[in-house]
Amino acid sequence: MPQEPCFNRLWSEILLKNVTPRRADTRVRKTCKEYYRITPGFVFRGIPVLIEKPMLVGIDEEKGRILLPFKKPCYGTSLYAIDSDNAEIQALREGLSVAEPEDPGKK
Repeated sequence: MPQEPCFNRLWSEILLKNVTPRRADTRVRKTCKEYYRITPGFVFRGIPVLIEKPMLVGIDEEKGRILLPFKKPCYGTSLYAIDSDNAEIQALREGLSVAEPEDPGKK
């Protein structure tokens, strides 16, 4: 019997654990030259990404990985590094628009 898609099978490293969405977005901005805004329910590799509000997903092309937030019940929001290839990175670029820099006056 085929197994259900599960987020635990995607990631290769936890970068931040049980953090605020703002802290996860800040790490994406600092780590990645390229990042995009995703909305709750965004589907990555067949798995809906659980987040409460729009957040950033980053592309770290040098290391061949995608930085993706995900919220697990009882564990909070974490930021994960997911090994990726050039085709997947290019598909992500084409499917999302570049996130605008955050307005420093907006909280």
